[in-house]
Amino acid sequence: MGSLPNFRINTLESQFGLTIMLAGELDSATSTTLLERFEQALTLLDGRELVIDLDEIAFIDSSGMRALIMIERRAEEERIALAIARPPAAVTELLQVTGIADRIPFAPRTDVRPAAEAYLERVEIALTRDAHAPARARGELRQAILGRLSDRDSATATLLTSELVTNAVIHPEQAVGGSVGLRITTYSDRIRVEVTDEGPGFDPRDLRSRRPREAGGHGLVVVEGLASRWGTARCVIGDADGFCVWFELDAGARADQFSTPSRSQQYSSRHSLASSMQRASDSHGSTVSNA
Repeated sequence: MGSLPNFRINTLESQFGLTIMLAGELDSATSTTLLERFEQALTLLDGRELVIDLDEIAFIDSSGMRALIMIERRAEEERIALAIARPPAAVTELLQVTGIADRIPFAPRTDVRPAAEAYLERVEIALTRDAHAPARARGELRQAILGRLSDRDSATATLLTSELVTNAVIHPEQAVGGSVGLRITTYSDRIRVEVTDEGPGFDPRDLRSRRPREAGGHGLVVVEGLASRWGTARCVIGDADGFCVWFELDAGARADQFSTPSRSQQYSSRHSLASSMQRASDSHGSTVSNA
């Protein structure tokens, strides 16, 4: 990319999709490169999600915005799930003012990691889709993270895992069959939990428009509030279309590491809430998602 100063583009691939990562300035000189990379990605997606990561974009002009609209139209034609990883505030505001943010959803709090990053341990199991699945998932999670997280973080991770599995069991349409997939991956600095099923999935933007007292979906609000990062992706399970919801929880964070009292108090209160909700979840069959 030596001929395009102040611009970098990379493509990362994972089980659930591709991420096109951009850095620098997206203008008339560089938007063509984005479109070319998008066309290349189309041949590799195979039904998976595509994320355009603008986190390191410092500038975007009308040519760059036109390229994003062209990508959105083509993705709709190809039935590809498309999202934008939230760019800096100034670029975000521009996308909102021009209406692009209404056409392409922002990916919820995704932090892209290299696909080849080494992990310490990985557990993959299939859970029978029944009322006992959340409890079995909690047991698998506790065993997988034993000794890797603090008590508070372990309680949070267990709660979030239980909520995602509960959501996969309760919310899919009646015709959805199959099992619920659970993958637990531990890294040196965090854990990642992925829950998959053959359900139709949901639009993460609906979380922000749902009324607080509206029935259902509260478990995902808990995930939104307590996870270090989380996201969704379309996937293929056997020969069927599937949906994945995942979260990551960073290890090693402690309240006394925060320099300001307000952040420390926020962290402590968040995890006290997680601990109390976890106790309620274990006692009542993980009903937090539908309180």
